[in-house]
Amino acid sequence: MVTLVLAIDRDNDLGRKTGLGSPVIGREANIEATLKLGLADPEESDTNTMLAAIRTYDNLIADGIKAEVVTICGDLPVGTKSDMKISAALDRVIRETGATSAIMVSDGAEDRELEPIIRSRLRIDSTRLVIVQQSQAIEDTYYKIINKLQDPKIQRKFVVPFALAILVYGILYMFGYGGIAFGGVFVTIGLYLLIKVAGWEEQLREFYDEMVTGTGEKVSVVTWVIALIVVLIGIIVTITEMDEADNDVVSQILIIISDEGILLYLLFAFGIIDFGRTVDTFLRDGIININFLRFVFMLVALGFIIPGLIDIIRVAFLNESWDPEYLWAILKGLAFGILGFWLHYAIRQQVRRESDTDDWL
Repeated sequence: MVTLVLAIDRDNDLGRKTGLGSPVIGREANIEATLKLGLADPEESDTNTMLAAIRTYDNLIADGIKAEVVTICGDLPVGTKSDMKISAALDRVIRETGATSAIMVSDGAEDRELEPIIRSRLRIDSTRLVIVQQSQAIEDTYYKIINKLQDPKIQRKFVVPFALAILVYGILYMFGYGGIAFGGVFVTIGLYLLIKVAGWEEQLREFYDEMVTGTGEKVSVVTWVIALIVVLIGIIVTITEMDEADNDVVSQILIIISDEGILLYLLFAFGIIDFGRTVDTFLRDGIININFLRFVFMLVALGFIIPGLIDIIRVAFLNESWDPEYLWAILKGLAFGILGFWLHYAIRQQVRRESDTDDWL
């Protein structure tokens, strides 16, 4: 029976800073890797984690316990891809060492999240959290904060959302929209958290890479650029309308999301983007995605329904006069939506019937 002493480096600081691959198996290999990491970055906490693992391994050997020390690294960004890489490395280590149990050594709660993955393969006999002792002098605080802000993990998790929020606040405040600027901070942070929770980071990163490198589908990239231009125009029009409106915060917020503001430009931009995807799918696979038809009708429906609802809100909260056209706009939107779903269903059924006939022939 072999006990693994596992040093966990979930974000692959070892690989990124030294170029070494994972896993690192054996005492001598880990000592060499620790030395390289320490020389590359003397302030890296994973150096202490690896040293703690080596010391734990030495203690086990001294007690006559058969053991092996291993450092396993993940990848950036930390998440599914990183954990899959760690799982594959762990499987390889188990095959090579024949280990049945493990002692887990890490430098933080983020690494401890891997316990379920390790427990699914090995019995964990012990866990150890390595905390690096630092001077508590007040004059060191500034240095520590600046040092942490240079860490890519800290930047993505904390710096980016607050930087975006401050940027939005500054731009709106500069144009004289102090009240909306305060709300824009929360909208920005909320949007960022939504992207994090929904797991859209990878898609946004891929889109950015396609835009920069030009590796994406040609039509989609062009339509994305056009859509962004349309949205920018919508923002300019919205700011102009807000300048001409009352200074009441509620009125200005309603302008932003109404047909007087950015709403119609956003809907048009979404339609352009989906059109590009549909064209690319046809050029690549020879298939026309009929979902585009339903999507277009849905956008038209929203173009009627949302302004109608906003006008009703104005009547209820801003004491504006009632106009029956508000209700008619909502009804027209619902009619467009139903028509779009019906056309989509009818076309799909026709395609299925023709496909069945071709199969029979």
